[in-house]
Amino acid sequence: MIYSLKDIGKSYGTRNGAVHALDGLTFDVTIGERVALLGPSGAGKTTLFRLLNATLRPTRGILRFDGRDLSAMSGRDLRSTRRRIGTIYQQHHLVPSLSTLQNTLCGKLGSWSLIHTLRNIVRPSQGDTKRAIAALESVGLADKQTARADELSGGQQQRLTIARVLMQDPQVILADEPFASLDPALTETVASLLMDLVTNGTRTLVATMHDVELGLRLFPRIIGIRDGSVVFDEPAVRVGREAIAALYAGEQLAPATRLEPEDWRGAAKSEPSREPNCAR
Repeated sequence: MIYSLKDIGKSYGTRNGAVHALDGLTFDVTIGERVALLGPSGAGKTTLFRLLNATLRPTRGILRFDGRDLSAMSGRDLRSTRRRIGTIYQQHHLVPSLSTLQNTLCGKLGSWSLIHTLRNIVRPSQGDTKRAIAALESVGLADKQTARADELSGGQQQRLTIARVLMQDPQVILADEPFASLDPALTETVASLLMDLVTNGTRTLVATMHDVELGLRLFPRIIGIRDGSVVFDEPAVRVGREAIAALYAGEQLAPATRLEPEDWRGAAKSEPSREPNCAR
C-alpha cells in the first residue's frame, strides 16, 4: 500500500470561521495503480492533492505513505518522502530563463545539496547530462536541449515537465489537471507519454481530472469527490451516467463528454479492477 487515508479532514481558519475543505476521506492506493480524482470545482481535489504530495498536513485523521504517518514525520523524513513523489502541476513551474536541459536537471534538486545544485546547473556531471538528454528524447524534445523554456509552446512545456519527472524517477506521480490547457491532439500525445511512465507496474499515478471522458478512458479506478467527501470509489467500468450526474449536479459538463460506460469499458479492461521542481 503506497497511500492509506483514514478519516482525513482538512480545515482552514477564516475571518468567518472554519472552512472544511475535506471531511472524512478514507481510501487506499496500492503500488502501480492508476487513479483519477473527479469532482466539481471546489470539491477539495486540490487540497487532497497537496496532502498527497506532503506539502500540507491534515487537520485530522491519518495519512500514511508507504506505511508511515506523514504527520509524524520529521522535516528530514518529509523531504526524503517528497523525493519519492513527482508532481506535475497545471502551471508548469519551469524556470523561463533556463534551457530545457537545465529545467530537466531540476528534477534532481531534491537529491542535491545546495553546492551540488549550483555546480550542476552551471556544469552538470556527464552522468546527469546523459540521463537528462535521455528524458528529453523520450518526450520528443531532443532537438530543444538549448532552447529556453519560455521559447517552447504550451504542449512542449507540458512535455518538459514530464521529462523533469523522469529525471526525478519518483515512485509516485501526482498530476494536477495534466491535460487542461492542451488541444485534443496534444492531449493524446501527452496522455500517451504519461501512461508510458507507469505501465511497468512499479510507479503509481494519481491525477485530478477535468475531462470526465478522458479520465474514464485512461484510469482503471475512479474516485469521485464532492464537498470534501468521497461520493464513490469504483472501477471505471462500473461508473455510469447516474453516478457522474450526481457528482456534478448543478455544474455544466463539456458537451463532448460521453457518459455511457460502454465507451470506456475496453480501455479499462486490461487493468485490475482494484487497482521537486525548480520553483519550490
